[in-house]
Amino acid sequence: MSQLQSVVISTKADGSWQAVHVPSGKVAHGLTKEEAEDGMREVLGMTDQGSFKEPLTSDRFSGLAKEIAEFLEGQVSDMLAFHSGFARLEAFENGIAHIRLGGGCQGCPSSTLTLMNGVQQQLQERFGEDSIVDLVPVV
Repeated sequence: MSQLQSVVISTKADGSWQAVHVPSGKVAHGLTKEEAEDGMREVLGMTDQGSFKEPLTSDRFSGLAKEIAEFLEGQVSDMLAFHSGFARLEAFENGIAHIRLGGGCQGCPSSTLTLMNGVQQQLQERFGEDSIVDLVPVV
């Protein structure tokens, strides 16, 4: 997604601009609306075009782990993009997936709930409860 999602941009009393990522509470300021938007992209780790600077991790894995990483980078990250977020697989062993949420999800109070309920359920539905036994949040 090329647009900032879940971000409210407004003018302040002094004429400067403020961008607030509503789910996480992250804030950026600027003298112009564009500066505030650019500041928010920087805070969220996004390029000017709206993609994330964070590299994909699927090329580090093979087999089931690669499939899980690609699912996180695709369907799950597409869902998280509505809040300017993404998901990455950091490790997978013995049915335990170590997953990092980034962008707007990083530091968001709801990110653990999103990971442990929403993402875990999606992974277990897709790959089976025997394949995905548990998730570990990576900070």
